[in-house]
Amino acid sequence: MRHLYSASTGLFYIQGLHTPLPADAKLIPDELFTEVVSNRPAGKAVVADANGLPMLVDQVVSEQELCARIDAAADAARRSVAGDPLRAVEYANAATEAQAFAAAGYQGEVPPMVAAWAINGRTAQHAADDILREAAQYNGALVQLRTVRLQAKELMRAAMADGNVELAEDIAAETIASIQAAVAGIGNNAS
Repeated sequence: MRHLYSASTGLFYIQGLHTPLPADAKLIPDELFTEVVSNRPAGKAVVADANGLPMLVDQVVSEQELCARIDAAADAARRSVAGDPLRAVEYANAATEAQAFAAAGYQGEVPPMVAAWAINGRTAQHAADDILREAAQYNGALVQLRTVRLQAKELMRAAMADGNVELAEDIAAETIASIQAAVAGIGNNAS
């Protein structure tokens, strides 16, 4: 099987299978194909050399890509705590009702969201306190996620502006690990 590479498209083709081929498609030796495709090391990208053949270069990540990685980690962390977005709304409503019930000295009619948790021997007061404790943990995690995410993105942007891509990548990686640790044991992550 013979492989071709097109510098204009940046894609590889198989002779006889892909048609039509770009005008600049060139046959490449099997060893070169193995090096740049099959055995490509992590952190390397394929680009065309001066002769239009594929070669490996250090992959350069963009500021936008690093920001997207940080945001995706924060999004995943929030989902791991609350589940779907409607569950987050449910938790917020339960916290609002529990707060009102606690402010009334746990007297009067038990709000529906609190009553729903006052099961298996839990009193309404115990249910309200559980809801409020969980809400405080959840809100604390959200504040921490937001703070860590936004601060890291600014530090990463400054590193990129200084041309220090390696530092920016390290900041992104450390931030993602910090985000994952921030939600351990909270909400749906509770063991």
